[in-house]
Amino acid sequence: MSEGFVDLRRNFAASGNEGSFWPSFTDIMMVVVMIFMIASTVLLLRNWELVRELRATIASERQAEEKARSATATSATLEEQLAAAHRRIDELAARLAQSEETNQARTRQLNRQEQRLLSMQAERQQLTASLEQARLTERRSRDELTQVQTRAGDLQDARDRLQARLQQTLEEMDLLEQRNVEQAAELADVQQRRVQSEQQLVSLQGEYDEIRIKYDKLVRPARSATGKHVVTVRYWKEGKYYQIRLKDADDDDYQVMTRKQLHARLEDLRDRHGGDLYVKVIIPDDSGLSYSEAWNFTFDILNKYDYYHQDSRGTAETAAE
Repeated sequence: MSEGFVDLRRNFAASGNEGSFWPSFTDIMMVVVMIFMIASTVLLLRNWELVRELRATIASERQAEEKARSATATSATLEEQLAAAHRRIDELAARLAQSEETNQARTRQLNRQEQRLLSMQAERQQLTASLEQARLTERRSRDELTQVQTRAGDLQDARDRLQARLQQTLEEMDLLEQRNVEQAAELADVQQRRVQSEQQLVSLQGEYDEIRIKYDKLVRPARSATGKHVVTVRYWKEGKYYQIRLKDADDDDYQVMTRKQLHARLEDLRDRHGGDLYVKVIIPDDSGLSYSEAWNFTFDILNKYDYYHQDSRGTAETAAE
């Protein structure tokens, strides 16, 4: 073995000993013979395939010749048949076109009929629903009618009862009207007596005030601002609004006040000065006040805060006790 190959030469050992590298003539001839045999085998195989193909080709040529002869014999018949077929095809094409037109017309008509059928089916469904609704409404109406009839009977009974009660109420109202007439006469008499009593009370109140003033003049010393803390109150009316101004002894000018503020200020002064508070109420000549308004305001202020009226009230209370 040399470089991975087996040495097939004969007498290799002997030649090796001689140191010769050239192959012998026998070995060369054996290789040539082997190559020739392989090439001959390949050629035989190829020739065999060629022969088989040639035979098949010859057979095909024969069949083609037979078909050609048959075709030549029938070519005239085929041409006639072909012409007849063309004519038949033209007729069939014309009939097919006519059939297509007819089919299209029928298709359009069928589509219209289908649309009408769908429309009729929808209308039928709507009518069915309307019929069901109408039946349901009829049943409800019958139930409501039964209820209404029942209620009508109840209402008739209630009406009869109400008429009886109305008659009884009318009779009672007649009695009440008679009593009201009598009570109205009695109320008018009472109101007249009340007016007379109020007039007498006013007269007595005026007489009481005059008597008290006369009593104060006779028993007590005259009202004087000497040694007192003087507060001046001006009171008048502008349009429909009442105006109040107050000036304390320590003030330089009058202060605008509401009635509530006036009472709060006078209460504070009364608490600080006690029996030394002298309240001077001034009602201007063009005050716009009635005699009753001016008198009530003056009497209320003096009676609550002025020292003189406070003393007289205390004296009257003591005398009463």
